[in-house]
Amino acid sequence: MHLKSSGWRYIAGAVATGLVLSVVLPSADLCCTNTKNAGIGTDARSAEIAEGGSLRAAGANAASAADASGAANIFVAYPPDNGKVPASSSYIVGAIAPGAGLTVNGQEARVGRAGFFAHVIGLQPGANRFNLQLLDRPSSQQAPGRPFGPPKIITVNREVPPPPVPAGELKILPDSISPAVERGVLPGELVEFSVRATPGSTVSMQIGGHVVPFYPSVALKQQIQQRKIAARKSAAARGRGKVAIANGARHNTPQKLRTPSNASPAKASLAQQTGGYNPYRTIGMSPVDTSANSGVNIGLDAAYGQVYQRLPAARADRYVGFIKISNLDQFEQTNPIFIAEKDGRSVSATSPYKITVVHQPFLVQTAHDNTIVRVGPGAGRITPLVRGVRLLADGWHGDELRIAYSSTKHVYISKNDMTAAPPGWSPSNPGASGALPASNVRTINTKKDGYGDALLLPLSQRLPYQVEQSVHPNKLTLKIYGATQDTDWVSPADTDADEISKRSNLDLVDGISFRQVQDGVFEVTAQLKGDRQWGYKVDYEGTTLRLRVKHAPRLAADGSLTGLKICVDPGHGGTESGSTGCNGMKEKQLNLEMALKFKAALERAGAHVIMTRTTDSETVSLDERVNIAVKADADLLVSVHNNALPDGRDPWKEHGTSTYWYHPQSTELARGLKDSVINAVGFPDIGCRFQNLALCRPTSMPAVLVEVGFMIHPDEFAQMLDPVVQERVAEGLLKGVHRYLARK
Repeated sequence: MHLKSSGWRYIAGAVATGLVLSVVLPSADLCCTNTKNAGIGTDARSAEIAEGGSLRAAGANAASAADASGAANIFVAYPPDNGKVPASSSYIVGAIAPGAGLTVNGQEARVGRAGFFAHVIGLQPGANRFNLQLLDRPSSQQAPGRPFGPPKIITVNREVPPPPVPAGELKILPDSISPAVERGVLPGELVEFSVRATPGSTVSMQIGGHVVPFYPSVALKQQIQQRKIAARKSAAARGRGKVAIANGARHNTPQKLRTPSNASPAKASLAQQTGGYNPYRTIGMSPVDTSANSGVNIGLDAAYGQVYQRLPAARADRYVGFIKISNLDQFEQTNPIFIAEKDGRSVSATSPYKITVVHQPFLVQTAHDNTIVRVGPGAGRITPLVRGVRLLADGWHGDELRIAYSSTKHVYISKNDMTAAPPGWSPSNPGASGALPASNVRTINTKKDGYGDALLLPLSQRLPYQVEQSVHPNKLTLKIYGATQDTDWVSPADTDADEISKRSNLDLVDGISFRQVQDGVFEVTAQLKGDRQWGYKVDYEGTTLRLRVKHAPRLAADGSLTGLKICVDPGHGGTESGSTGCNGMKEKQLNLEMALKFKAALERAGAHVIMTRTTDSETVSLDERVNIAVKADADLLVSVHNNALPDGRDPWKEHGTSTYWYHPQSTELARGLKDSVINAVGFPDIGCRFQNLALCRPTSMPAVLVEVGFMIHPDEFAQMLDPVVQERVAEGLLKGVHRYLARK
């Protein structure tokens, strides 16, 4: 979130229960962005919160709806005036004096007892103007509310799709060229290209002696539909019941589909350049729908687990094509050239992004621990790698190298996380070679120590690996890429007979199996005792790969939490505000207040608590928070948050308590914490969910992120401001921990 604000004042708002809640009134322009909702808040309370002070504003109970000094004020927490929204709808959340009513463009908004409101608004592309009018009371069938005070006007701008290329102007839009990154590609690889150009033109791409014809995403489908309609009319005129439509299904002779490209005088030259090859004609088919974009919705986006239509599904000015790289292609750092032809004229645009055919893979190695490994460019993560792992790269996508784990598995790692092995690699000199990342596995050793049980696999070099965890059945599976089985047995790491007799019986591992999954992929599975895991680590000691399984914490027998080390993370903090409540309060403040109460409850129960932050002035990065928990050897990690929604959603419909986990070892704790918090505060249950979150990703302990309630739900937010409710949240979290530990 980015926040810019200055000058705030507070008024108090009375609730039916007598609780005094702060309502923030802005005195300056604001701009903000957030993945949840916009962060508009105040630093005026930071010092008080940092000292553990109450979230209630100082001062007497506030003005009623009839008090002219405050009732005419309407505070909008989100969206900011003149803000930009990508979705077709959004919501306005904010605060007015308790007991007042509110309309938005004449429609009455739903207002909670504390004066907090949320109202869903529909948006048209471009500027949308909203008139917020205060009422002296909420309307009822008997007594409608009367307008009171001046209205508040806000403007919300919905994202406008880029205008289409004019049909009467022959042009190519250079900024629409895709791929929009440098690419290193392999022979045999399919590479897709696209560009926006004049509708009805013939579009192609030239690279390395190839000319690739493109097809439009919309115009071709319109031609197909017109042909179907014409065929039906013709058949009806002849009195036939069934007709052949476009694809020549009733005829042996394929029908040629006429498109704007076919009509262009430049078509002949393009056919000559491509050798006249038509795969559809060759196999006896007509290209009824050769559009690379047919049935492909290019305008979808996703937020908070839901997909929405952000941009149009297809465009008449978008052209798409692909090429299969051959073994004969030798182009290096070559810029594709896009050409549009129409009515005997042509224009071209050269892509600034170079394409290189990689015939010789090259060696790299990881530069540091916790190297991020992704399944695709910028996509989801798998097991991170430690420093010094040797890898074979065979391409790149922008700033990410494509790494060949095996002949059937590629991953992507940032160039910034890698070093050349040997040095001297560059896109123009990718032939760096040396010893391949490969090793035989000659033995598997076992060991137990203060951490738990360990499997040791001596290798000749550091190879890439991946760990897959399962709880039902309870096991860890370690895959080593570049490894070949050359062992028949598993033996203790110790050679001293006395040590073997003491330490050969593993406490956590019930059995070990191994197999060669495919060429260059060796798999070891550790079957574990019980049905719970307390964490694991995978690393190297020299060139010996270690999979270490953590033992359970040794707790006191009296039922207390003595012996438990738990890391509590108050989400956000410092310059990271998180989401924003109806009255402008920042999520980071509420998270800290709840987390400090949770800490106190844990310590009363005997636990040793490690906090990632204790004040509101600290900006602690996500990696730093995880490192705090790992270095402290915490048994559990609980991150305390409060929720919000992206644009396009309804705060009144989507709200409640949820928890999030990443590794299967954390699911049981996540369910228990969620259920206990719900029992404590009574918010709706919206699930225990898998999500790729930084605070859920550490493997060395069960780690859960808790979203207690919604900052933008007027009633939930009002309750969470109450210190009594915060204590209930803390006790609910504590009870969840107790229940988790009670089940052995």
